[in-house]
Amino acid sequence: MTATSVEPLTTARIAARIDRLPLTWTQWRLALLTQFFWGLIVSVDGTPAKLYPFVWGPQHDFGPAAFSVLLAVGNGAGLIIGEYLVSLVSDRFGRRTAMITSALIVALLLWPTALTHNYDLLMLFFFLSSFGIGGMISTSVVYMGELVSPRQRGRVMLASQIVAVVIFGLLGNLPNLFWVPAHYQWVIYLYCVLAFIIIVPVTLWAMPESPRWLEAHGRHAQAEQVMERLERECLRRSRQTSLLEPDYSRYSVPVTEYVPVKELLGGQYGRRTILLLIVWILFYSGIFYGFGGYEPSILHAFHLNSSLTFAVILVSTMFGGGVGLAFSSWIGERVERRKTIFVSALVNIVGLWLFFFFHSIVLSFVLVTILWGAAQVLLFNLYNYSAASYPTRLRTTGVGMTDGLGHLGAIFGPIIVGALYVATAHVGFAGWFAYITIVGCLIPASLLVTYGINQRRAVLEQIST
Repeated sequence: MTATSVEPLTTARIAARIDRLPLTWTQWRLALLTQFFWGLIVSVDGTPAKLYPFVWGPQHDFGPAAFSVLLAVGNGAGLIIGEYLVSLVSDRFGRRTAMITSALIVALLLWPTALTHNYDLLMLFFFLSSFGIGGMISTSVVYMGELVSPRQRGRVMLASQIVAVVIFGLLGNLPNLFWVPAHYQWVIYLYCVLAFIIIVPVTLWAMPESPRWLEAHGRHAQAEQVMERLERECLRRSRQTSLLEPDYSRYSVPVTEYVPVKELLGGQYGRRTILLLIVWILFYSGIFYGFGGYEPSILHAFHLNSSLTFAVILVSTMFGGGVGLAFSSWIGERVERRKTIFVSALVNIVGLWLFFFFHSIVLSFVLVTILWGAAQVLLFNLYNYSAASYPTRLRTTGVGMTDGLGHLGAIFGPIIVGALYVATAHVGFAGWFAYITIVGCLIPASLLVTYGINQRRAVLEQIST
């Protein structure tokens, strides 16, 4: 087989066997671990935004314009490159290899940011360490989705993602609450240590390679070994006498050892890629990094000190995100993901304009909690929607290209909203609110609900082909 060849379609025996497994702690454990990893690594993502109003800003290390560029380079360019490169590693060398690579990048390249206030060095190391954040984003949701049947996929993925939100909320805010600004370096060291001592050994010793990935790459013997272990464990935990017979007639995949990236740019995958790329770019420029990147600054501008600011973000992330994802998990596969995303966007729009007019301490807690809940439902449903839009051989690369290049919005978004934030500060930051709600929320949600594909309760190999 040559570097560009793809063998004819073959029966996806492993995929069919996975999808007929009873739901047990086996699938839950692996899904929860991937989302624990997501929460731990993505906690790093908000570090510059949370330190600037209380560390670099008050010490006049650099101004608002330079801060916007720092967000654009770290949260935008770094994640784009990292998500795409590590997604290629994932589709070529395996999901486990990609998750370990992502953790090592963060652990080895983030710590220098604790040792300097030099703007150029901060930009360099936040940029490089964000490669690992992007890699974990693109890989974790793919690994989780490949191990769960279509009947339970929405419920398991969204319920597991509550763990991601809780860990993200705790690690992203509780250390800041106690250590910022006096000992902010300890927060950075904590992230590096946890990435190295938790993610790397747990992935090596407690997580099998995705059997779907092994089968799609022609590694049938390894796929069979993993599959037999999963079947034995599911049978034992379900207390059934036997497993259902798989329905092979509904499953087929092309076997390839290489990543046919060109498929993402033509035909039906090309149309999906273009739509998802536009949607991700606009969402990232607005409701995600436009709002998230300036949330600590705007709370501070609304007269909340550092303790209250991190308390608001902590409560809103954990409670709002947890409740939102629990509700979305309860809905499960009964509602199309694109419709869930659209409704979540509308809640964000209404909540943000209420926050524009009413931002006392109590209402800041209430409204930001609602905003975070809706934003997390939107984000994780969009992750899951993107992952289900591509076949196994392209899945992580597809997510990496759309969500990854979607971080172009995290490059120009902070710069645009940063300029609007400063220019309209005298009118309550009205320009900042307008851009986030219209360009960064309403438009991409409307595009997806109008032109997106249906995925509800469909077999992964069918909705992605």
